[in-house]
Amino acid sequence: MPENVKKQSKNARYSYTVVVNLYASQDDTEEYINRNVRVNSDEKLDKEELAQRAANVVHGLIETHPKFADYDLVQIVGITFANAYDSEVK
Repeated sequence: MPENVKKQSKNARYSYTVVVNLYASQDDTEEYINRNVRVNSDEKLDKEELAQRAANVVHGLIETHPKFADYDLVQIVGITFANAYDSEVK
């Protein structure tokens, strides 16, 4: 496992990487944006809970990051589970 993942997940048993796909439009311009999200948890998450947590993180980013303020519309159009790590598996 890469060292940056070990460092980020050292306090949680499970670490997941999720790619959230966004559709954004401004005037007549459309754009697709991908955001990688790391979700850490002490409990094993099922796919529904993992997707919801990743969506919540990205929703918060959309609401607070200045980059997204200029768009007329930003919506989540896809969620892809990229990988999972269990710190107790050797």
